[in-house]
Amino acid sequence: MKFPNRPSWVPRRKAKTIFVFSGGAVRGAAQIGMLKALCEAGIKPDAVVGVSIGAMNGFWFACNPQLDQVDELEKLWLQAVEEPPISGNALRRVASILRGKPSFDTGEKLRKFLEDNVPVEKLNQTAVPFHLGTTNASTGLIKWWNKGPSVDLLLASAALPGLLPAVQLGDNDYHLDGGVVSNIPLRKAVSLKPTKLVVLDVASRFLPPEKQTAISLMMIGFRAASAELSRQEWADVPKNVKVLHIALQDPDGDLDIDFQNVPDLIKEGENVARKVLSESVNNVTD
Repeated sequence: MKFPNRPSWVPRRKAKTIFVFSGGAVRGAAQIGMLKALCEAGIKPDAVVGVSIGAMNGFWFACNPQLDQVDELEKLWLQAVEEPPISGNALRRVASILRGKPSFDTGEKLRKFLEDNVPVEKLNQTAVPFHLGTTNASTGLIKWWNKGPSVDLLLASAALPGLLPAVQLGDNDYHLDGGVVSNIPLRKAVSLKPTKLVVLDVASRFLPPEKQTAISLMMIGFRAASAELSRQEWADVPKNVKVLHIALQDPDGDLDIDFQNVPDLIKEGENVARKVLSESVNNVTD
């Protein structure tokens, strides 16, 4: 039986906005600019989902989803320009792999950076629910966490294979970057029954042939698998869920760990977010 209008006795589904933070290495700085625009537009999350660098940004924001927290996060990113939390230029340290080391970097500088700066010690101490994804290094399966030690979990979710070492977590398994399996974690976000998704997408795209470099060619297999998984996740988003997709335009296709790009990325993220907000046909503040 179809009703011409919603009967008064049928409860309305409570609005639930979930922010989705993708991975994207240093391109994650653009998410800071995106958050500025979203906060100024009055768009706030009821829950946050993140992987890789998006887990770090998302965690900080979930602790206090306000503009002043975004300002504090921006200061940390700008601090990283002067004191990068990853030692040296990974692309110049291929020799470490050839000498049998499992990763370009030990992860110690990043761990110290997190220990000195995390707003709360446990994942479940955030102001709004926060969900972080890691990839089990033994099974290749993604695992989702909403409690546990924040430093270890953030370090694991950022552990891009070959760049940073796997991290042993509370389940006694070693874990890597959650973006390996779900770089735009829409499936997890959808499982939380949202009415609206705000997707802060800084994931890498494929470069045209004339812009390909040796490292981007080496990454094609990984990127192809990641792109296909992302397509599947986008296809699984229910039609009745509103989506505000803010995507960094034409991101660099290389393995981007150059923190000198941070100021420009923040500005670009803010610009693209303002453009998307002004053009969006979905009013996500309803």
